[in-house]
Amino acid sequence: MEDSRECRTCGIEKGIIEYHSAGVKKGKRYYRRKCRDCYSQVKKIYRDGKVRWFKEYKETLSCVECRYSKQSSKSFSPQALHFHHNTDNKLFNVSEGLYLGYSKEKIINEINKCTVLCSRCHAEIHTI
Repeated sequence: MEDSRECRTCGIEKGIIEYHSAGVKKGKRYYRRKCRDCYSQVKKIYRDGKVRWFKEYKETLSCVECRYSKQSSKSFSPQALHFHHNTDNKLFNVSEGLYLGYSKEKIINEINKCTVLCSRCHAEIHTI
């Protein structure tokens, strides 16, 4: 069993314990080719890009009830817009999908099941 390996990203030789396990195949454990630090940096860059995309996407939306949007309010905040699921086939909360590793396509599919509401209208629907 190999005790160390060179990371494909940073090129530093590190102990095998510094690599995430990628699973077991035919009784042998396989490890990623990127060390934990490099793998985490890549994941963070990818996640930050998705969060930025999501914020920009929400800025194009408006509440279907009161029409709250970037165009209608000077103090608009994308965090005030919520995604209200219309059906019971909810797989995950849209905002949590960014951090749980879902792809943009899966997040968009989940958004398509929802109605866009501002926080006030969303609260009113849930108190009825």
